[in-house]
Amino acid sequence: MNKRALSPVIATVLLIALVLVLAVIIFLWARAFLPEQLVKEGSPIENKCGEVVFVAEYDSTSNEVVVLNQGNIPLHGVKIGIKKGFSLEFIEGDFTATIRGGETAPFEISSNPPESGNQIVVVPVLLGKTTNDELKSFVCDTSYGQTIDVQ
Repeated sequence: MNKRALSPVIATVLLIALVLVLAVIIFLWARAFLPEQLVKEGSPIENKCGEVVFVAEYDSTSNEVVVLNQGNIPLHGVKIGIKKGFSLEFIEGDFTATIRGGETAPFEISSNPPESGNQIVVVPVLLGKTTNDELKSFVCDTSYGQTIDVQ
């Protein structure tokens, strides 16, 4: 009686191929959960947030936040939030404008003006490049923002 089976070499090659296919599938699946690395001027964009120098002021009569860029890194806009006690709620709106060094830009807060005693938090937004040379905006951490006391 002739018994036919896989040789140990073929079985080993099949197991290695199966493991490699599973590793590629897991890698592609996990890559979808990792954020895409943005680069600005040759370094990660997160590092550039610490180099941003700007001043923000609130004008209660016109209900505007005026931002002056005092640094060399252009801002792509700002993200504006209102801090009430310990909670910070960001305002929905279009606060995008290219603000180069030495330039100012006003941003109107039309939806809900801050009340006296609250604080306005202004966080810079930068523009970076992906690995495919696509431009994407990046909101810096709130620790790089400025806090304005509302009178």
